[in-house]
Amino acid sequence: MPSRRWLRSLTILLTAAACATPAKTAEAPPMDPAALKDAIQAREKEWSAAFLAGNGTAIGNLYTEDAQSIQPVGDSWSGRAAIAKGEQATLDTVAVTAREDIAEEVIPAGADHAIEVGHYSYQGTSKATKKPVSSSGRYMVLWRKDTDGVWRLQRDIGTEAPAKAPMAAAAPTKKG
Repeated sequence: MPSRRWLRSLTILLTAAACATPAKTAEAPPMDPAALKDAIQAREKEWSAAFLAGNGTAIGNLYTEDAQSIQPVGDSWSGRAAIAKGEQATLDTVAVTAREDIAEEVIPAGADHAIEVGHYSYQGTSKATKKPVSSSGRYMVLWRKDTDGVWRLQRDIGTEAPAKAPMAAAAPTKKG
């Protein structure tokens, strides 16, 4: 019965293959948190420079093609082109004179993702009224390291909030 022997051999082979330990894949080396924060902060500086220049397209290019920017009011902007268009609409209303983004915390999330929490502030002049305008707030970003090795914003959300006050020196306590 050659066909039974063949079927039995196939069954044994498939059972052995199913029970075998899978080959180990090379794991990515652990991410250096300080180097990661430096890389993200450098990209944030690019974002601020594009904002200062009034260049929505340059801001959009810092995002992944499938990015989403969740807005505090209205619909989210989905995709690089929509983000560039939304940012440009904002920049068309204000001449920005100063911008700062500070990454407070950058958390590795696997080999090609990171989560950033930070705060921002900017000052400028309204193009319509010529009056000073300013904003400050907090944000959270999901960054993705693309196949070209460049970190890009994949998701972001921000909200206006008062600027962070500098830490005051602790007052001495009186023992009595």
